[in-house]
Amino acid sequence: MKTFFLTLAAFSLALIIMGCQENVSTEPETSTLFKDGITTTNTNLFNRIKICCEVRDPEYGACNLNGNVNYVHQVINQTMNPLGLNEILLKLQMDSRLCDMLGMMHLEWRIEGRSEDVVYVSEEGIAVIEKCYSITNRTDVVLLVKYLVTTDGVGISSLNLAPLEK
Repeated sequence: MKTFFLTLAAFSLALIIMGCQENVSTEPETSTLFKDGITTTNTNLFNRIKICCEVRDPEYGACNLNGNVNYVHQVINQTMNPLGLNEILLKLQMDSRLCDMLGMMHLEWRIEGRSEDVVYVSEEGIAVIEKCYSITNRTDVVLLVKYLVTTDGVGISSLNLAPLEK
């Protein structure tokens, strides 16, 4: 009788473990793994860089920046040109919010922007591009973002609030 219950318990445990595992696809492997670990089968789908950091605001002190950058990174020309550079299409879509840490009441500070660029990168090199985003309900600062672009993907080097020159 003990053997029966042990066998039943082992069988139940095996069924639970098998049920919790991901389904194995029988389709051929055609996906591409990007630098940030997001897998997609269509290179035109947006990938995401999550933003959650503290930035220094010249007027309000420390602020939280939360949101994400959706991007498409597509190598247009894999055969290197005479200069030895790969041509990369880069579409960026910023969507984030800035919150002051003092808890002051003000209108929402939202940061949105889209861009499309062609960047030239050597096979083992890095291109740095800088984008400037306006902030709704703020006329004193902008968000400066430095992106690192390689043939494998995109990353963010720095995020800073920069005062606007008047």
